[in-house]
Amino acid sequence: MAQNLIVNSDYNIDVGANEVNITATEVNVVGNFVVTGTTTTVDTTDLAITDNNIILNQGEAGAGVTLGSAGITVDRGSADDAILTWDETTDKWNFKVGASTADLVANVSMSALELDGITITDIITEAETIGANDNDTSIPTSAAVKDYADAIATSAAAGGAQYDVQYNTGAGLGGNSNFTVNYTTNVVSILGELNVDNININGNDIISSNVDGNITFTPNGVGNIILAKTTGVSVQLDFTDQGSDPSATATVNKIYSKTPSGGGTGLYFVNNTTTGEFISKSKSIAYSLVFGG
Repeated sequence: MAQNLIVNSDYNIDVGANEVNITATEVNVVGNFVVTGTTTTVDTTDLAITDNNIILNQGEAGAGVTLGSAGITVDRGSADDAILTWDETTDKWNFKVGASTADLVANVSMSALELDGITITDIITEAETIGANDNDTSIPTSAAVKDYADAIATSAAAGGAQYDVQYNTGAGLGGNSNFTVNYTTNVVSILGELNVDNININGNDIISSNVDGNITFTPNGVGNIILAKTTGVSVQLDFTDQGSDPSATATVNKIYSKTPSGGGTGLYFVNNTTTGEFISKSKSIAYSLVFGG
């Protein structure tokens, strides 16, 4: 039989430093339940809370957590406690075991993960193909990236053979055996023409691409211009006959070729004071006999 205690004002129980113990199968409190004190301990096996939002640090008057942090601690007995803490200094959640940072989760299973506005729906593994999964929602593993790069490097798209110069064709890499760099022999080879500024090198010809342009060989310091030869091979200079005499230039001696005349050589010179033909040995002997030299 239920018993009721009805009062018309506040009902206070004051036992001083002693305890108030209530023994019952169930205690129901109708209305708000306010507990004030230093520590509130709930010693129960299961705790069920209807409230869908639990507030920690209730009554904070400052801007942020005045004490610097707030969170939840799991008592793990003799092992380090597991702690989820909001750090007011960094504005971040910290997951720790004792003083050490802990993993957020051991395994994650979800259909999508959104990071900074990008939704990730798939992880590409080495067994898959990056090109076939080319999108903004997949992340490849490092093994998948290496496998893809290796495949590109060894595919037919990277044209050319060993030592060929590779270049971007717009669709991939191409190679040209006409331009090779052999790092074993330290030889750079170009098959065809080479244009450097105003100089064109083509086969055995060195040509100035400027009309009436000069080609100048300038040794360093007191160095000489040397026409080298192999043993048993003579060195020869070929001069193409000129239609007219070149103009004289101060401080310069010019040697050129045209139709042979009295000197018998067809090799002429001109400087800023005179011009003439070099005399051959036979002509020189003949002149000395004739003129009594």
